[in-house]
Amino acid sequence: MSSHEMRMALEEAGFTLNNTLTQILVARYASTDLLIDFDNFVGSLIRLETMFRIFKQLEMDDEGYAELDLFQWLHLVLN
Repeated sequence: MSSHEMRMALEEAGFTLNNTLTQILVARYASTDLLIDFDNFVGSLIRLETMFRIFKQLEMDDEGYAELDLFQWLHLVLN
């Protein structure tokens, strides 16, 4: 799929991302011709779902921000 198709598929899956995040995902998961195959698309969905779930657990006041101390951040990164 193209990067545009990926954006549309992500939105259909419930992820509304800004342009910067979409570009980062395409840079990470697309081939040199900027196409994303099925396996990479599924991998990106799994990672996005995990990141959103963890963020929602850390976000205390539903304002779109989460604060982490160094130990919390290291725990997330290393596990």
